[in-house]
Amino acid sequence: MVLVLDPHTSKIISSCCKMSDLLERGFVAIQNIENVRQSIDLPATYFLDVSGQDDDAHDDDEKILMALTADFSEGKDWDPVSKTGKLLKKKYLRAYVHATSTLQKKLIAKVLAQERRFVASCRALDEINIDFLALESHVFLLNQPYVLDTLIRSNTGGGMGESTRLIDRITKQLVSLCIMLNEKPYVRFEKPTSNSNCEKLLEMLASTTNFEATLRETTDKLPNWKPRPNPATLLFLNRTTDMAATLIHHISYQSVLVNVLGMQGDVLRVEVDKRGDEGKAKEIKSYVMSEEDDIWARQRHKHFDAVKNELYAEMKAFKEKSLSQKVKEGDGLDMDPKTMLKVVKDIPKYREMARQFNKHNSILKAAGAEINKPGRIQAMTLLQDLACGFDSSGSSVSPQSLWSAISDLLAKPDTAYLDKMQLALLYVITRGGMTSKEEDFFESNLQPEMMTVIRGLSHLNFNTKKPKNTYNLERGHLDMMKTRLTKIRNEKKIETEKEQDAKRKGQSFTKKAHYIGYRYLPKLHWVCSQLIEDKLDQKAYPWNNPPPKSGNRGMSRSTGFSVRRNRHKRQQSGMGSGDKQRLIVFVLGGITPSEMASVYEVGDQYNMEIIIGSTDLITSEEMVKCLSQGAIKKDQDLNPAVIQSANI
Repeated sequence: MVLVLDPHTSKIISSCCKMSDLLERGFVAIQNIENVRQSIDLPATYFLDVSGQDDDAHDDDEKILMALTADFSEGKDWDPVSKTGKLLKKKYLRAYVHATSTLQKKLIAKVLAQERRFVASCRALDEINIDFLALESHVFLLNQPYVLDTLIRSNTGGGMGESTRLIDRITKQLVSLCIMLNEKPYVRFEKPTSNSNCEKLLEMLASTTNFEATLRETTDKLPNWKPRPNPATLLFLNRTTDMAATLIHHISYQSVLVNVLGMQGDVLRVEVDKRGDEGKAKEIKSYVMSEEDDIWARQRHKHFDAVKNELYAEMKAFKEKSLSQKVKEGDGLDMDPKTMLKVVKDIPKYREMARQFNKHNSILKAAGAEINKPGRIQAMTLLQDLACGFDSSGSSVSPQSLWSAISDLLAKPDTAYLDKMQLALLYVITRGGMTSKEEDFFESNLQPEMMTVIRGLSHLNFNTKKPKNTYNLERGHLDMMKTRLTKIRNEKKIETEKEQDAKRKGQSFTKKAHYIGYRYLPKLHWVCSQLIEDKLDQKAYPWNNPPPKSGNRGMSRSTGFSVRRNRHKRQQSGMGSGDKQRLIVFVLGGITPSEMASVYEVGDQYNMEIIIGSTDLITSEEMVKCLSQGAIKKDQDLNPAVIQSANI
């Protein structure tokens, strides 16, 4: 069997399957429908993205369907009546066609009417409702980057039609997620606080006439589909209400890899020392950072420095226990047959663990070099201060009090381009605008397109003129961060006292690290906690179709489910039970690694399953390009640390 994919479905498949999984199921070849292919005397399974409204067929959809039917075309020169001319050979023996979501009836009828041999060769034509990427066990993406760019254009009066099509597309993709999860959720959304089209479109997306109607229309066509007895809550949030999460440097391992080294999806390209050359020569390595990597799965949400310390400790402990390492170092093991057998069995595990340690050690080294570049640590601290409104001691700070340090960094030529942009943007947001003096400074020290980016904030309803109202965090959000900082400071104080006491007694003491600089919690963290505790303001976050008043919306204790549908792990852990209360969070405009980490943390804290998704991962670089309104091209490289793929 041959598997034929398009660019979108290729990403869907690669997000949840390995090549070995496909080979086990009888697929001997995987081909891109957009490429020129040779005929193969095998049946083919097509998995294609053919979506859209019946009355709004898009060129790309028609192009893919035409490519599908062309695989079975008899040829323009062939006359089926007289059987004369050149008869083309079919690409495959038979076709089994599966679409990601609702098929367009008019478009299909138009295309199929022209290709009789395809109709005769087609053995299946159906919709399987999988139209999203499973990035992690509790994270999904819709593979739609630069959504904010579209929303900003709609705000400037140049793209409302495109925005409406975008909302239709997102709706269908979310419906496919809910169908796969057997969810008919209660819907709640972040109420618009301005006339910004970005906020209005979120309300449109969450509306009962849009999402709920599309879900009902789709499930009515699935007679065997049944929703879970304990429906989830689907919460729609707006990216623009927490811009700080996209602009500050979060110091978790995953955030550093995405924002500093430019990891794309789960693939990271990094320059490492070439083996055997003692650091003199370099080579480019590509690493896949998946949940099958045990170190990555355990460490990705931890502070970058904590990962370094724990990795080195793990490496040391592993070497001490490994029989293979002892033999390699020749420390005189009694090599009787029983010991030799243990050593042989230990070799594969030793090699795999050594490979994983070397991989993460190389990545940490490359990331550490970028973090320690001139001005970056200071920029990270200032961004945290701006976002939180208090410093590492817990004392309140205002944007104006930080201006001197910020302006010094902006004026230095060796400060990184993106660091300058992040500081300038977050300063204007938290300051509530900029004075004429500050604007003059920006114009004198920043490039012209940078000023376009700063002024682009106005399209997201941020003031970019004379400051009026200073940006203030929600009181509960601020209190949550301060409480967290106080706890960390107290723990650090106790650890320091224990360390000093151990030194006086001549005892060894392993000090636990506490990272005070890692202060900012995404707004999503607080919102999810409030919703689970049933404290979330219903005026600011109203229901579209509320649950029964007697229903508890968050404290069930059963086991949950994974969007990656890993059958083996579900069987081991009991995942898949329909009893657990589930929260699905969708952020229109992109999510950050820090928000992904928050979902896992809040879920563990309340013993509850939370699934987060968005149109795509968003970085500070993408935010800058969206705000530039075309002044900075999407393919323009703003981060020199990112190593581009040679296969572009």
